[in-house]
Amino acid sequence: MASWLAIVPLMGPLMGLLAGGLPAQEAALPAAAASPPVTQFASEPGEDTGPKVTGIEIRSDAPLPSAQDFESLIEAEVGEPLTLERIRHTLRNLQASGTAAETELYTRDDPAGDGVVAVIVFRVVIQVAEVRVTGRLGLSKDDLRRAIPQEEAQPLSEDKVVQGVDALKTLYDRNGYFRARVRVAVETNPVTRRAVVTYRVNSGPRASVSTIAFDHPVDPFQPAELIKQLRLQPGKPFSRRVAHEDAERLQDWLIGRRYGEARVDPPREDREERANAVKLTYPIQVGPKIVLTVQGADEKKLRKEGLLSFLGESGFDEALVVQAQSRIQTWYQRQGHYDVRVDLGEKTVDGQLLLTINVVPGPVYTLREIVFQGNAEISDARLRDLMTTSLPSLLRRGSGRLVQSDLDADVESLQRYYALSGYTRAEVGPPQVERQGQNLRLVIPVEEGPRERVASLTFQGITSLDLEKLRKDLKLRELGGFHPVLLDNTLDYIRDQYAAKGLTRAQVSARQEWHANHTLVDLTIEVLEGPRQVADRILVRGNQRTQRDVIRHTLDLRHGDPVSQARLFEVERNLYQLGIFSRVDVELVPSDLDETERDVLIRVQEGKPRSVLYGFGWDSETRFRGSLAFTDNNVGGRAYSLRTDLRWSQRDKRFHFTFNQPYLGEHPVALTSNLYYEEEAPIDRPYEVTRYGARIEAVRVYGNRRYSLGFDYRIVEPSVNPGIASNQIERLDQPYYVTSFVPSFFLDHRDDPITPTRGWSSLAQVQYAFPLPELSTDTEFLKVFLQQTQYYNLGRPGVLVGSARLGTIQPYKAIPTSGGIVLDFPSRNVPIAERFFAGGDATHRAYGQDELGIRGETLIRNPNGGGYVPVGGDGLLLINLEYRFPIAGAFGGVLFLDSGNVWPDWRAIRLAEVKNGIGLGARYNSPIGPVRAGIGFKLNREHGEPSYALFFNIGNPF
Repeated sequence: MASWLAIVPLMGPLMGLLAGGLPAQEAALPAAAASPPVTQFASEPGEDTGPKVTGIEIRSDAPLPSAQDFESLIEAEVGEPLTLERIRHTLRNLQASGTAAETELYTRDDPAGDGVVAVIVFRVVIQVAEVRVTGRLGLSKDDLRRAIPQEEAQPLSEDKVVQGVDALKTLYDRNGYFRARVRVAVETNPVTRRAVVTYRVNSGPRASVSTIAFDHPVDPFQPAELIKQLRLQPGKPFSRRVAHEDAERLQDWLIGRRYGEARVDPPREDREERANAVKLTYPIQVGPKIVLTVQGADEKKLRKEGLLSFLGESGFDEALVVQAQSRIQTWYQRQGHYDVRVDLGEKTVDGQLLLTINVVPGPVYTLREIVFQGNAEISDARLRDLMTTSLPSLLRRGSGRLVQSDLDADVESLQRYYALSGYTRAEVGPPQVERQGQNLRLVIPVEEGPRERVASLTFQGITSLDLEKLRKDLKLRELGGFHPVLLDNTLDYIRDQYAAKGLTRAQVSARQEWHANHTLVDLTIEVLEGPRQVADRILVRGNQRTQRDVIRHTLDLRHGDPVSQARLFEVERNLYQLGIFSRVDVELVPSDLDETERDVLIRVQEGKPRSVLYGFGWDSETRFRGSLAFTDNNVGGRAYSLRTDLRWSQRDKRFHFTFNQPYLGEHPVALTSNLYYEEEAPIDRPYEVTRYGARIEAVRVYGNRRYSLGFDYRIVEPSVNPGIASNQIERLDQPYYVTSFVPSFFLDHRDDPITPTRGWSSLAQVQYAFPLPELSTDTEFLKVFLQQTQYYNLGRPGVLVGSARLGTIQPYKAIPTSGGIVLDFPSRNVPIAERFFAGGDATHRAYGQDELGIRGETLIRNPNGGGYVPVGGDGLLLINLEYRFPIAGAFGGVLFLDSGNVWPDWRAIRLAEVKNGIGLGARYNSPIGPVRAGIGFKLNREHGEPSYALFFNIGNPF
């Protein structure tokens, strides 16, 4: 009996639709001109109702995409019964794939045996191959294309095509092209069923602004004075967006001149058809001028501290005045003036709004004692830890001051802590403040009351979760405090754990049984797990250049994996991380309520794969610099990225050719291959060096862990910098070859990779350079580098950062010398370009670039005069401590202490030889990372050394 799948063209009308029943019926099907290749289906045991399938044919009115995996979509199996459920699932899968506008399933008797041939008919959906905008555009083609809802590589939609006409007309209208004409044409290839949608545009002339007027008097200003503040001047091309922005701009300008009640709305447009112009009339209310008088305080100081918000860009509002009163009181209390009084006065005179703020600071107090009264179960120390208010301390900014707003928040915090600990009837406060000369004593009364506890916590119906692990993760525990919020959080957590395993319909509830005194409760968590929801088929739409298997490799989602909303978000994130899609939507295909296997539909929109980047800059290490790069992020539709990178500075020149694969076969391992050429000619080192070679690195990321293994082959050609040193310092005129393996491990527990404020990170990197005669390499050494960085978030005061770095190099083979000369100098068996150097904005900021070292060992006297030059070493130790504090907005300050040195041998590292430095600087958190500038001062200055070093750079130092 035949067992096959055939794909043949659709050549005529079909009959014998299988509708509602399963008996095989004859279909008048024309024979194919030639027999196509046969694809075998694997058979599985199935239901025993319905006729047996002896063969499957797929017929289509156009060629089907070869990339589509139809076998996985068809649930009818050769050799198995054809059931209603399999028919329904097959038609649903094929429809959801986006390949067909209509799908039908027919049957005909198999004349060769006992069964039927299933015939699946595709009426292929028309896909959009390209969307074009042609003609006299007037506007940017990119802006026009973004306005059109019809997307490429998506099914052709008549509604979206027509909406595109309206969207373009609207866009032209907003930009003053009132006479624009838009026509659309759709050309469809009848063979490939691919369409090209062309919008033919004639923008026509652009209207200009004729006059600008205001609908109300603008006294005490002249209209011309206000019009001068607008970007859209008479005679300029009209833009509705700019006109609306001008309304906001003019309102801000008036508010900045103390007309805080000023209001300017978007203008009314009056078209002048003959002149093709627009008259703009702005609704405006200037309002009274605000005249502020501050008594008992410095107005400039209050404005600088941002305490007079009603004079800011938000304009005048009574609520803002009251808010300013509270802020001023809080600010003075942070300076120690706990009894400060702030009075407000307001009146209108001659069209001006006169505001008076009278500040009476009062004496300065210091909070010396915090006393709790009535607490028996929770210690004073624990309660103090929960409070912002604190006694004087050098490590806490603003400590020792009593601020009423902070105290009110502290009382609420203590009340919540008691409640969540089971003391639901506890009362905290009101606090009492006692004045003792210039000192304050704070007394906080507490009535704890009885504590409600969990006597027992049992679970019923949990079979799919690790019960022992679950108990450890829950905040609600036996003999611990009870609160309804804790119970709700517990139930939500259990539901989330079930959802992560695909049990999205799990019903989780709790039964409470209180003891007689209502202080102990027996809790029973009851679970009805329900069916597991798992992924069935993965359907992908919208990819035009990107191959389907690339997307499937990246998903980290396979048939049979549990699916939940959180899991779908992870799939979206994984696809976005490829860097080739501008939009990704992942959803479950609608199905019956009792369906447990759910198809996952993925819609993607591809971004522009190629880009050219360039830039210029300056920092204290490389001086002036420039860069030029070309990138293709989707080579061959495989999500491979190719990048050529050219960088030039006064210190070095670099050219890199990089090819990156985000996966390796079926494994999510990123593979990066790099060819490079580098020249370093630092003006302050005794050598110049040229490197060129190749490097390949494999990277695997597991959550916050990053593993990598690199192989590096490079040729290094050093030479003496004649302006600084002679060859008697180092053997610098001999090229050498290095072959090395470089494994590394990075563990990241920071809250943000760009501007972290809490957490920690660890880095361990090893480089083993070994001889390989086939590549002419004879250098052998082991290089180890370790780094630990810790971030402590201090809240409002800022962030404390600590970093420790340790580096060692162990040579195993002597470097041959020319002429048999053996020179006695440090690190002689490690090439100079491979050694450790320190000093500069990222290592030790009290020293210039690479200037940190030990004289006579890692700093060698220049035979040509001019002090010492660095030659590096085999041992490195750096310890950095940095305090980052906010100043205003994105600006902040830095205080730092840097310690460390470079030794000729890692066994020679001595803490007594560590050199220290302190300094300060400024930071600006820009969109591309922190911009830093500062000065570092040496604490172990030697004769002839400058006492300080300046630095400027982008990025965190560690």
